[in-house]
Amino acid sequence: MKLLNIGCGATYHPAWVNIDVEPVSKEILRHDATTPLPLEDGCFDVCYCSHVLEHLSRDEARLLVTEIHRVLKPGGIIRLVVPDLEGIVRAYLSTLEQVLSTTEGDELSYDWIMLELLDQMVRGASEGKMGPFLKKCPPEARAFIAARIGTEAERFWGNEQVQHGTLTQLSEMSPVWFIGKIRYFLMSGCAWLLVGRRGMRAVREGWLRTSGEVHRWMYDRFSLGRLLREARFDEIAVSTPDMSRIPGFAAYELDVVAGVVRKPDSLFMEGVRL
Repeated sequence: MKLLNIGCGATYHPAWVNIDVEPVSKEILRHDATTPLPLEDGCFDVCYCSHVLEHLSRDEARLLVTEIHRVLKPGGIIRLVVPDLEGIVRAYLSTLEQVLSTTEGDELSYDWIMLELLDQMVRGASEGKMGPFLKKCPPEARAFIAARIGTEAERFWGNEQVQHGTLTQLSEMSPVWFIGKIRYFLMSGCAWLLVGRRGMRAVREGWLRTSGEVHRWMYDRFSLGRLLREARFDEIAVSTPDMSRIPGFAAYELDVVAGVVRKPDSLFMEGVRL
């Protein structure tokens, strides 16, 4: 069984063909998901794509899902994972009602859900307002945030195991990753010399918005299902972190790691190539 993981980041398994725009390991193939996949037609049984579509424009996302359809064999399975717009909005409305209805409303939870809803769409610098909020987050607010975004928050809270993992990943970074960082600083310096501080900020923000950090669209059950239907997938259904039609999927620990859901604020959906 041939398995493809698109936009794997630092979450990948050696049994899969893993691709990413900025590979963090020599085991990962470099590819920009906004362009056609450099793969033959009908050569994969499974494609997994987690937290990628929201970083693409709607047209780019449509191209990617169509390309996934092309490289899957008939009967092949696609598994998409994205931030759950519906879930975020429902959490926002619930938190808003709580903060308005009590004299001691949970303002920290409200502040967080506002950041979760908006920050990655509007930020002009890496980490936006979300990073500083997490770094200074008091203990009483952490349970709510951890329930929303899972282990993603732990790297801001001094978790030694996560920090060690980050250092290990850094030592394994591919030369392309380091070259990209050097290019970024050279570009920023040239922009400052040519057009000043304001121009440098504009160049940096433009770079950020195409770097894969900013959210360029969001999906709910209807819009993600429609995207799959338009790409000619069938048997489309919402899934869960620990359930999949992919044989033996849990063993790869892509959505659930050591019994813990990696991104609990997600929408999971699968479809089958006709």
